[in-house]
Amino acid sequence: MKAALKSIDAVQSDQYAWIAKAGDTFVLTAELDHKDTANNIYDHFEGTFKKFVGPLNVSSGDEPQTVRHSQQLFDAVSEIHSESSKCKLLLLKGTKYGSSTGGVRGAVDGDLWIVKELSGDVGVGFGFVLVRVQ
Repeated sequence: MKAALKSIDAVQSDQYAWIAKAGDTFVLTAELDHKDTANNIYDHFEGTFKKFVGPLNVSSGDEPQTVRHSQQLFDAVSEIHSESSKCKLLLLKGTKYGSSTGGVRGAVDGDLWIVKELSGDVGVGFGFVLVRVQ
């Protein structure tokens, strides 16, 4: 994952962050082997990535770091959507929530993506749809 991010000069806020930035471009992550297959759907041939993040709140017992990472993702997706900007997508396997073994592996998709749909917020859960544009 670090090598993939380095290849596009992307930086994360911390090593477990769900997003990174390469200059002014956000880099979002798609876990290809996520255990929650209903809420993490990547389709290479259609050029879509659909994700839903359930409600998170520290007062409900969720880890502060998880809530912070979720908020960072929501803020990034909101900004991409509202500004009609493009982002990159880091394809991952072997993360904490993945089904693969052997460590985290990642590669940056060579195309650009836009946020086609966004709904909800961190407290109630949010979902978004990315579409490949280039």
